[in-house]
Amino acid sequence: MANEAINKKDLNLYENDTIKPIVSFGLITDIHYTDNDDRWNYSETFLRRYRNSLKLVDQACNYWLNAKYPIAFLLQLGDLIDGLCSTDKTSEYDLNLILKQFRNISPIYHIWGNHELYNFTRNELLNGPLCSFDTKDIEPAHYGTIQVCSNLKIIAIDTYELSLLGIEKTSEMYNQAMNFLRKYNQNENVNDPSGLDGYQQRFIQLNGGLTQKQLCWLQEQLTKAESLNEKVIIIGHIPIHPNAGDELALLWNYGDVLNILWEFNNTVLAYIAGHSHEGAYFYDEKEIHHLTLQAIVECEPDTNAFATIHVYKEYLIIQGIGRINTYRIDLLK
Repeated sequence: MANEAINKKDLNLYENDTIKPIVSFGLITDIHYTDNDDRWNYSETFLRRYRNSLKLVDQACNYWLNAKYPIAFLLQLGDLIDGLCSTDKTSEYDLNLILKQFRNISPIYHIWGNHELYNFTRNELLNGPLCSFDTKDIEPAHYGTIQVCSNLKIIAIDTYELSLLGIEKTSEMYNQAMNFLRKYNQNENVNDPSGLDGYQQRFIQLNGGLTQKQLCWLQEQLTKAESLNEKVIIIGHIPIHPNAGDELALLWNYGDVLNILWEFNNTVLAYIAGHSHEGAYFYDEKEIHHLTLQAIVECEPDTNAFATIHVYKEYLIIQGIGRINTYRIDLLK
């Protein structure tokens, strides 16, 4: 069962369990709020219901606030507001509006997606309500750790540290990202995947990658966790495995990250992301779970997409609501 979704009817086996979770916490991603009419996504396969996302966040918060086991914190995995807010000059107003929907849910740890970087510069994000980690030694990057309980840690990575988004075109990082991208994408518009085959289509502007500095930091954090016999869940906006999302929504240097995670496969339990709106799940060859959560913004009016992770002594239950399935992850491999 460790690598399979749980039938939602069977979830009662866990909900009726007399053993209280050690801790529970929430997951939500790709809300994309903007005060705009519904419109199709870029591939015209799913309708994006921008205003409906406010209602769905409200429903999620009501669920968490009235749950049998209230959540200790919330992980928001990026794209909180849509890039259209920037076009409409409403970014700050819309951000404050969606944040108010979370009411008494606290603390919330935010991951930055591409749409945060369409609306704000990195410096603005570092000095605003979406900065969730101590970035003193890594600015303008945004990554860090969360201690869930004595033997479980979350590592949040910045999947846009190497990126064209949210930074000045004259900056060294912009030039570094552009030079990296131009090795693979020669199109006039670097957000155009034309001529790129398969997973090479990831080399477009809406994705990003990790710098060598962050990769070294990630390895150091996993080495430390291993020495303490801790288990780790890693979170980021962009998926890092080709089988955990679509071809366009994949980290530029996903292989570098996977190689590090696979080195610590007895420590790393899962990688959880957003960005690929249809969602996906894959259990890789090193027994690491890759879960890409479905987007709030593309939910039908009568459904939702959020999850709660319940931590028990020997396993985790990722309890999905609406479009998201429910999974069990064993702590002992």
